[in-house]
Amino acid sequence: MKLKKTRMVILACFLLSFLVTSVAFSQEKPASDTSKTETKRKHPREDYAPDQRPEENYLARFKAIEVSEDLMQRNLENIYILNVIVSNFKENGWQGEYDKIYAEYKKAVSKYYRRQVIYSRLELERNKKNISELFKKIVVVYQDQAQSMLEKCADKILDFSLDEKNKYDPNRSKVLFQNMMRLWIAYGQIDDADRAYIDNVYKTSVYHLRIAKSYAISILEQLDPENKADEYKVHKADNLNRILTSTTAKSESPKSESGPSSN
Repeated sequence: MKLKKTRMVILACFLLSFLVTSVAFSQEKPASDTSKTETKRKHPREDYAPDQRPEENYLARFKAIEVSEDLMQRNLENIYILNVIVSNFKENGWQGEYDKIYAEYKKAVSKYYRRQVIYSRLELERNKKNISELFKKIVVVYQDQAQSMLEKCADKILDFSLDEKNKYDPNRSKVLFQNMMRLWIAYGQIDDADRAYIDNVYKTSVYHLRIAKSYAISILEQLDPENKADEYKVHKADNLNRILTSTTAKSESPKSESGPSSN
């Protein structure tokens, strides 16, 4: 009789524990499902409309790796250059566009590291286009800067050439000839920049305009030394692809930063 009662107690305990476990499991199951839903990974293709999604075969992936690695390097180099220009000429309001370009680049590289190379390529190609568009806007500003400087140079050279002292001082004649050559070369750089702009090679146009400004500064500092002061410090730093700071401003000297050699 005692054995029967003992068996009944054991059976009751077993049923009770089973019931408690079932209730607990039924309450925890929705939470588990929710966590799975929250951590579900989103594939990059979901960001594109069905008719805009690229091919995702082996050949496309292989090509995307090559293109992505090349664009990662090229875009980053251009971003460094843009950072210098945007920092030196803050008054032009390019900072917002630069920040967007930088964020795009980080997103594209992140996809590459996650082995989403096909979509990384798309992001990097879009990033390349936006970089080019910002360079295009920079060229327009640089053109105005260079033209303004060279017009001043032409006036200074004209005034210098009309000075009667040149007839009796061979050194002054040499200075006149050197600066006339500088001006000639600088305007040649302007022409090269215009051709590059027409060909949509905007970064190359920026380089030509930087050279033109460098020659212009050399002329103005030699023919108008009283007015050189701090007027062209930012241009001199920018021509060397440096951001003008208090440190770089102190390190620059007229001799080393005055532009192309006159020899």
